[in-house]
Amino acid sequence: MRLTILGSGTAIPVPDRFPAAYALELPDGLALVDCGPGALRRLAQAGFGVERLGAVLLTHYHTDHCADLAALLFALRSPTYAGRPPLQVLGAPGLLRLVDKLTEAWPWLQPRGYELALREVLPGRVDLLGAQVDAVPIRHTAQSLGYRFAADGGAIAFSGDADECDELVDLARDTDVFVCEAATPDGQKLEGHLTPSLAAGYAARAGCKRLVLTHFYPPCEGVDLRAQAATAFDGDIVLASDLLRLPTGAALA
Repeated sequence: MRLTILGSGTAIPVPDRFPAAYALELPDGLALVDCGPGALRRLAQAGFGVERLGAVLLTHYHTDHCADLAALLFALRSPTYAGRPPLQVLGAPGLLRLVDKLTEAWPWLQPRGYELALREVLPGRVDLLGAQVDAVPIRHTAQSLGYRFAADGGAIAFSGDADECDELVDLARDTDVFVCEAATPDGQKLEGHLTPSLAAGYAARAGCKRLVLTHFYPPCEGVDLRAQAATAFDGDIVLASDLLRLPTGAALA
């Protein structure tokens, strides 16, 4: 597995960070974890064609995590992609309603020339593109899920947006990489979100190897977030940036 960060920012527009989106290369295809505004552009910048995309997993339905789903469905109607393999879209209950409302507003999002497979998932395990994926409920919205992927001897977890909850430990336990939000610096915590030292505390309890902090609001700029996280976690700490690539599993540097 290999991770490419497509968006390390939030709903607040800044020049160098797009909203949440992550490309994960799995044994049998490419998956997106979240699909915030601009995800498709970043996907192209990272060198991935839309024809490679096999699945999209949404952590929750806030706009900065799913708005480019509409753009993706519209793009896939192009004859360029006719006959491509089915696109699987996974999310908590509410996914069918979301897509129904999108296609009600924009009827031209209805699939044409390819199959769209919508899967509402509950906490538990599913098989996806050659990986085992565990969906874990996370404290943020009533429909928030974190995802843990295991394949090729490695494991990577994504918190999505998260507030303090012990489920983050189960999500990230013994993973090679834990991609965890740290929306604001220590001392500036927002409701529904974490800070670097809080995220690091969960990483330490989980025993993960590498913590990737992401989902940075503007107050994070110019702050030594790594130093804040290092007070609670002695493993490798990475600050996410758009188009950063990271290996997992046996390839972990």
